[in-house]
Amino acid sequence: MQETIIFNGTIIGEGQRVECEVRATKTTLDGDSSVFSNYRIMESDLTDSLPDGNYELLVNRERTRFSRDAGRFLSRPY
Repeated sequence: MQETIIFNGTIIGEGQRVECEVRATKTTLDGDSSVFSNYRIMESDLTDSLPDGNYELLVNRERTRFSRDAGRFLSRPY
């Protein structure tokens, strides 16, 4: 079963530290274990003010690297 979940997260980088909301897909597997995927930062006034550059997203005890280019969030490999 899949459902959309909203988490609070923190964006860090380029001299910035911004709280944000993150939408993710929660997939419940056999038993009670769950997997979260497809993290997407929800746009807000705070995230809109971030300059282009490299960032990390801290959410759900995970750290994800991404960049912001021309006002868009893009994932980037480790």
